[in-house]
Amino acid sequence: MARFFLEQEYLRSESVRITGEDAHHISRVLRLKIGDEIECAPGTGEIHVVRLTRVEGDLVEGIIVDSYLSSEESPIITRLYQGLAKGDKMDFTIQKAVELGISEIVPYTSRYTVVKLNQAQQKRRLQRWERIAREAAKQSKRARLPIVQPLVEFSGLLERLEIHRAAGELILIPYEHEKQVRLQDIECSQPKAVSVLIGPEGGFHPTEVAEVVERGAHVITLGPRILRTETAGLVALSLVGYRWGDLA
Repeated sequence: MARFFLEQEYLRSESVRITGEDAHHISRVLRLKIGDEIECAPGTGEIHVVRLTRVEGDLVEGIIVDSYLSSEESPIITRLYQGLAKGDKMDFTIQKAVELGISEIVPYTSRYTVVKLNQAQQKRRLQRWERIAREAAKQSKRARLPIVQPLVEFSGLLERLEIHRAAGELILIPYEHEKQVRLQDIECSQPKAVSVLIGPEGGFHPTEVAEVVERGAHVITLGPRILRTETAGLVALSLVGYRWGDLA
């Protein structure tokens, strides 16, 4: 069954109302009819099986015939702080991070960021990234829709890390100049949340690494080879998911 993410306001006790793009997709693309069933995820971890009772263009309604708790979500919260990259690299990274179970993606700019975006471009990119995340979450049968935050500067990233450290979150920064400390060397039995910081195409400036370490980050290596920015985050998330999540 196709899965759709649903705002709580469109979910009643025993019925569901879907409008907009999702309704158009159900009626015009999937060509579902009255009596067909879909899955609706309100973002609580619960999945509702909905039998359609009305299919009219941009309006779809149905009744809930079954509900169950999803097992598709990771037991830990993961955040990816991704340095802004050129071309479609960000699209690829966001799509695959969602498939790997990411909870939140925060794009940022730093000293060596190559791409420069004005406010209008940032707004358009955010809308595109949110759409990519939603489609990837549908495809991979996620129960919760990952959050894609607006673009922040490096100073804003540091402010967020202060909050994460105060909450006891594990912060990791893969760095090409670190040669010895690996993920398995980090002493942490089962973190509730993990933040991973990935540098832009130009990498991190040494002072930026020092500032992140001051906020409690652990500098690690991802192996002997230099990875591209769109590869490094996915490798790190896979390793985190293997050690503490549900990828083992």
